Amino acid sequence: MALSSAEVRVKQLDKIRLFRLFGQDILNELAKVAVLRRIPKNKIVTHLGDIPSHIYYIIQGKIRLSAPLSDGREFIFSDLGPGDTFDLTRLFITRRSNMNAASVVDSDLMQIEVAFMARVFDKHPDLALKVIPYLCEATHDAQERVIHGAASALSTRLASTLLRLTERPHSMATVDKARSIHISQTDLAAMVPASRAKVNRCLREWERRHLTQYDHGSLTILNRAALEAVALGEIAFDRSMMDIPRARASPWHAASRQ
Repeated sequence: MALSSAEVRVKQLDKIRLFRLFGQDILNELAKVAVLRRIPKNKIVTHLGDIPSHIYYIIQGKIRLSAPLSDGREFIFSDLGPGDTFDLTRLFITRRSNMNAASVVDSDLMQIEVAFMARVFDKHPDLALKVIPYLCEATHDAQERVIHGAASALSTRLASTLLRLTERPHSMATVDKARSIHISQTDLAAMVPASRAKVNRCLREWERRHLTQYDHGSLTILNRAALEAVALGEIAFDRSMMDIPRARASPWHAASRQ
């Protein structure tokens, strides 16, 4: 028997870790007001400076969170895919968005009005005790990522980004069966963030040392153990290190033999 549209929305909501905390009765309430939207490619869902009136769940597609930098470049904070949610902080605070949220490809979203969610919390105040820890965990993870990026060398940030991309199949890069990452250097630079020229120099040095190989938009990790060491800061690998004496490079050689 075919499911009704409300039943379909309940099944979609039940896939979200946050909403599974709510219980079936509240999921049924949310399903009555949830709206399914098709967002065409390159459409901005939430503009920088907006006060979002909805929270969103991605059914399929990709949504990019980004912010413009003062030098005109774009900082790509994250690419979200199926199962991800965004603008959840609107559940408890009213602030202007500090990022743009735009579709990378044609995407299907489920949206729920923040005002309705506020009424749900008024009616079921105990839900806050379940939701707040979830949001605090997400905020903590985001803070750690930003702090790590700000305090790390370019090579460390770049290595961490590449490893993360291989672990998230719905991220901005596609990963094939050979674990090659298909991504442009321009997008990599925007994610780090750094200039494309600096990212190119780092990748060329990594290729010279047989760490990775980049060819026409396809990056292959040749030595994952060494890349993980770079991501952890155990091996410094910046432009200033390019002429490092062989004796000092022993940690690299040890990692490359693993």
